[in-house]
Amino acid sequence: MFISYAQNHEDVMLWRALKGVNNGFYIDVGANDPIIDSVTKAFYDRGWIGINIEPLDMHISDLEVHREKDVNLKCVVGDTNGEVDIWKCNVRGWATICRDVIAQHEADGYEGEFHKVPMLTLSDIWNEHVYGEVHFLKIDVEGFESSVVKGMDFIRFRPWIVLIESVFPNTQTENSGGWENVLIKADYSLIYCDGLNRFYIAKEHSELCEKFRYPPNVFDDYMDFDRIVLEENLKVAEGNLKVAEGNLKVAEGNLKVAEGKVERLEASLDRIKNSVLAKMAVKLGLLKGIL
Repeated sequence: MFISYAQNHEDVMLWRALKGVNNGFYIDVGANDPIIDSVTKAFYDRGWIGINIEPLDMHISDLEVHREKDVNLKCVVGDTNGEVDIWKCNVRGWATICRDVIAQHEADGYEGEFHKVPMLTLSDIWNEHVYGEVHFLKIDVEGFESSVVKGMDFIRFRPWIVLIESVFPNTQTENSGGWENVLIKADYSLIYCDGLNRFYIAKEHSELCEKFRYPPNVFDDYMDFDRIVLEENLKVAEGNLKVAEGNLKVAEGNLKVAEGKVERLEASLDRIKNSVLAKMAVKLGLLKGIL
């Protein structure tokens, strides 16, 4: 069974199209956590490798632990090389360098802080780290997608599938207008939308288009990672409950033993009391006889 880690089952769709590829390669721009909501985790578990691009220290550290076979780059991707300020929000996955997005989050009451990070173009990253086919490129950079796309030469560098988050962060408002034409002009076809992302396929791999005819369904034979975690937690909770029930039975048994001891002590005290009263009565009778 395929385990889906991605938040919107993006990995299910990609696996349906690419499961025939052995030892594939991916590029994840805005990788974030190596497990939670990851589009690439399921592929890594099946022997794929790739490039994870993530500007935040906490996620890069986790990627280096869990993705030791991958190339993990601490930077942002844009249309030029240099240095930029990234806003790290107190909500995981909301870090961004897009000023409009930052302003909206702050207006909604969220807090963050700025950090300087290097910025590279995707073309330069490709030149340095890619030595063969890239089977899919995923871009999720919280409103900065247009700059990422503009910094990539899609004529020269040809990922088979490109999926890009295509809504303004935390909304259902489409934001593909600023970058979609770049892909279309480079002979990529929009083949599927899932309400969050847009999927594009290179002209030379058009045979993959039919794999995107339907959304994730029972025939994909997948299970959500969140469900697996919940079921495992439920098993642990059930185990703890059985232990607690066992402890309760032991406690109940101990209580019965204690109650038996109390009853025997009370009976013993009654015998002692009756014996003392009897002796006192005898003595009282003797005293009355003397008087």
